[in-house]
Amino acid sequence: FIMVDDAPYLDGEYAAFGKVVAGMEAVDRIVATPRDYDDRPLKEQRVKTVTVETFGETYGEPQKIGQSSQRSRRS
Repeated sequence: FIMVDDAPYLDGEYAAFGKVVAGMEAVDRIVATPRDYDDRPLKEQRVKTVTVETFGETYGEPQKIGQSSQRSRRS
């Protein structure tokens, strides 16, 4: 997820591992979309592409998690 505001309740709970270096206007559009009472967007929002800059470091392929595994982890 991308933090767009202060969230002190998350301090010490999660590690930052990256930052948006271009395209923040797309993030701002997602943030500005109308939401329901549970703070969920009324229209589904999707990120179409992500580019990871490794600054010359080489990493192995990430482990892929199946769709059903992701759903069970979110519950």
